[in-house]
Amino acid sequence: MTMLGDGDVHGAQPPKVLVLAMDPRLTMDPATSVPAKRQHKRVIGLAGYFAEEGARVDLVTAEPDGWASLDERVRLHRLDRAEARHPLPWLEHTVVIRAPRIAVRPVARAGRLGARLERARSRGSRAVHRRLFVPFYRHVRPHLLARIARRRVLREIDTGGLVRVIVMDRTSVPLGRRLARLHPDLVVTTRQERSLDAKP
Repeated sequence: MTMLGDGDVHGAQPPKVLVLAMDPRLTMDPATSVPAKRQHKRVIGLAGYFAEEGARVDLVTAEPDGWASLDERVRLHRLDRAEARHPLPWLEHTVVIRAPRIAVRPVARAGRLGARLERARSRGSRAVHRRLFVPFYRHVRPHLLARIARRRVLREIDTGGLVRVIVMDRTSVPLGRRLARLHPDLVVTTRQERSLDAKP
């Protein structure tokens, strides 16, 4: 079997597969009945299959947890830290949570009135986050992650020899589309077929 990064005796390089699973809890079907944990296992299983077949596999995700059973030959590229440092989530946390907390802090310990004010501040911050920011960020996040991946990950992945890009979830679609436009001959697919030669 050809190991990751090794060529054969004639110097040929192994095929490369890129798996995009920005949010492995999701699927391509918004109404899917597949449990989140099962979808996560699908990603790990598919990446492991191609690694076992001798391909060089890169997995891009924004999910920090759940990769303990990932085949050690698969190169994992996590975007969660870069996402957390992005100005948009940082600004929301500062304006909606941190600034009100600092403003209320001087009176928060002033008996019952202070406690009420702190509870009101906490409820208000949570409501703004859940009802305003989360729905907005749900639409923005796929494009934000695609931009982060282009700047941080795709520079590390040599697209020469890349034969297949597998888009595992809806959050990964913008990056998949970008790769398809940049490399028209590259197979970019949402089909989870365990074959290096399957068509999209």
